[in-house]
Amino acid sequence: MGNVYQQRYDGEWVDVTDERLVACCDCGLVHRHEHIIITGNDGDRILRRSFRDNLNTAHRRKVNEVKASIKRLKKK
Repeated sequence: MGNVYQQRYDGEWVDVTDERLVACCDCGLVHRHEHIIITGNDGDRILRRSFRDNLNTAHRRKVNEVKASIKRLKKK
């Protein structure tokens, strides 16, 4: 595994040309996002579909700061 996740910030523009892995900062849940552009008479549309990535989620949740965040969430 060993995927590198980039920190993103509110309002930041992100290139969505290719498939992406997105991990939740708090719980480490990883989703695989895919995008497609549909061209039509009424303009272009960008569609996205998402799939839960269980293998990368398990790997991500082994990271210490994610473990600590999950413990904090469970206490709430």
